[in-house]
Amino acid sequence: MFVDEVKIKVAAGKGGDGCVSFVRSKYVPKGGPDGGNGGKGGDIIFHTATNIHTLADFRSEKNFKAENGKPGGRNNRTGGYGQSLILQVPVGTQIRDSHTQEILVDLVDIDQEFVIAKGGRGGKGNAGFVSSVRQAPNFAEKGDIGEEFEVDLELKLVADVAIVGLPNVGKSTFISVVSNAKPKIADYEFTTIIPHLGVSRLDDKELVFIDVPGLIKGAHQGKGLGHQFLRHIERAKFVLHLIDATSNTPLKDFEVIREELEKFSPDLAKKPFLPVFTKIDLTDGELEDFLIAEFKQKFGLQAYKLSAPTHEGLDELMGVLWSQVPKEKKKKKEEVEEDTAEEVVFRPAEELKKKEIEISKTEFWWEIKNERLEQMVRQTDPDSEPARERIYDVLKKKNLIKKLEKQGAVLGDKIRIGEQFWEMRE
Repeated sequence: MFVDEVKIKVAAGKGGDGCVSFVRSKYVPKGGPDGGNGGKGGDIIFHTATNIHTLADFRSEKNFKAENGKPGGRNNRTGGYGQSLILQVPVGTQIRDSHTQEILVDLVDIDQEFVIAKGGRGGKGNAGFVSSVRQAPNFAEKGDIGEEFEVDLELKLVADVAIVGLPNVGKSTFISVVSNAKPKIADYEFTTIIPHLGVSRLDDKELVFIDVPGLIKGAHQGKGLGHQFLRHIERAKFVLHLIDATSNTPLKDFEVIREELEKFSPDLAKKPFLPVFTKIDLTDGELEDFLIAEFKQKFGLQAYKLSAPTHEGLDELMGVLWSQVPKEKKKKKEEVEEDTAEEVVFRPAEELKKKEIEISKTEFWWEIKNERLEQMVRQTDPDSEPARERIYDVLKKKNLIKKLEKQGAVLGDKIRIGEQFWEMRE
């Protein structure tokens, strides 16, 4: 079954908890802390694969979760990293945030990868909190949560040439003749009910064609079958517009489709295109010449003629396509990775940045907002007084206590950081 739209949830793995441990040895009766760090949680990664042409695999499975990181161990052992989960999608998959509808990434290249959700950071073990004033810390950090998103996947097939026209104008026959595609062909409307891709090769070059279900008047409003697949021809570089030469109103047929393309997408209507009269094996030369002359006079365009079954006019048409379809240099995998690296969502930095710290007052509490500080609080065990003391130390070192005092905070006032509450103290 052809599926080109799905909504899924992705969740990266949680980081492993840090370990609280002290050296226990017969010869070292008062050994220092040796608790190791937790491992990072696994990521959720999208990867484009050439052998997948639909999003059908996501119909039954809607929730995807990467593996959590492993906890740290004694003897400063770092926990294992959680295994990342790679989701294979077809080339041409567009990923949007379900809530904001922001396009997060457009995967249009082979072997392109995008980290949609980053795994949580592993918690620091107690060995990592040793300092001149904290010789034997008896606390560790919890692993941070992984990122979670609800996203819409929308497939827009990638092709060089989009074949459009009314139902039963010969689109499927044409693509079966010029490429390796094998669509269903019959003499009735809407034989094609799903898009077909086909590849035509000449020496070391290739043209990728896409045949979509026939369009009818009102397709841009949801009539017929073609409206479901108009998105698939948006990416095409060139449009091949087939017109049935045996129709009673061939020029009107052309106008109907052009109007639908313009109403669906002005950019689509602006793409270079070629009008072609089909089924000339069922007409005579006099009618063909008349149609081409009428077309030229009314639209100022040169139309071509074709019989896909007999191949009449095929060589001339393919020669025009090979010369006129815009050539586009394919990105190398390294270039793709470099491009998408900047699109990965923000990761909290190791250090607090002053310009990113916001202090505000509500009716009931003070609120401090900072990505890194909120992360530290998430990883702090609220039931461990030594762990909470560490947060107070950070607030003091960053002069946040003094800033609160200057703004009117007094001892005992509540301070909210992330989802946890603290108390104003000296």
